[in-house]
Amino acid sequence: MAKPVENSTASAQAKTVIEGRDVGKTFGGGAVIALEGANFTVAEGSFVSLVGPSGCGKSTLLRLIAGLIDRTSGSLTVHGRDITGPHTDVGMMFQRATLLEWRTAIENVLLPIEIQRSVTSADKARAAELLAMVGLKDFAFSFPSQLSGGMQQRVALARLLQTGADILLMDEPFGALDEFTRERLNLELMRIVSEVGATTLFVTHNILEAIFLADEVMVMTPRPGRLARMVHVPFARPRTPELTLTPEFNALVAEVRDILGTH
Repeated sequence: MAKPVENSTASAQAKTVIEGRDVGKTFGGGAVIALEGANFTVAEGSFVSLVGPSGCGKSTLLRLIAGLIDRTSGSLTVHGRDITGPHTDVGMMFQRATLLEWRTAIENVLLPIEIQRSVTSADKARAAELLAMVGLKDFAFSFPSQLSGGMQQRVALARLLQTGADILLMDEPFGALDEFTRERLNLELMRIVSEVGATTLFVTHNILEAIFLADEVMVMTPRPGRLARMVHVPFARPRTPELTLTPEFNALVAEVRDILGTH
């Protein structure tokens, strides 16, 4: 059975790294309620998928956690600190890679460092290591125009990891890719997140993808966006695509669909 939203995603042993209490966000002077009364906690090192219809506040919630926009009501903390603006605890990745066309792959990966300070030889070595980690060892000096869409997203993922943030916010990062590429990148993402030990929040419209990747699935209602349930995903890791064919997996898919259908 799904957990009620008031229950923590954290186990008794795990540290809570993100906590929201009655978080709300309105736009247009209150005319549009994007998010209302959101209560949740996210455990250190966990992978949480956010699913729900378009306009339900999934992306808004990520931007609030990143400090890119201000909440209208409630409290929201990362590592116990109130979020008052952009902060280095989190890194964010969007649906489009947004690479600078005049920079090579490794130069794009190094961009977050350049914004903060001078790039060192250690930074360059780390960037090369990250490109190898995402399967682009031989494309470090290629320009975005020379890379496929999936490869560009791999560069964007390496750039995200280069920030050193221990919380990764991913807003439909593979949504524009074909199904085959998307499946490969999902497998790579699970491997990489496991290696670096990052806490990850992942927005998607794909219920199968949400369950396959996550430890917990945050199911959201139509606008005004509320958290309907936090659904626990019990499957052991590592996971393979064959998992999606099992009765247990499909029962969980049906449960999430049922929650979405009742709100």
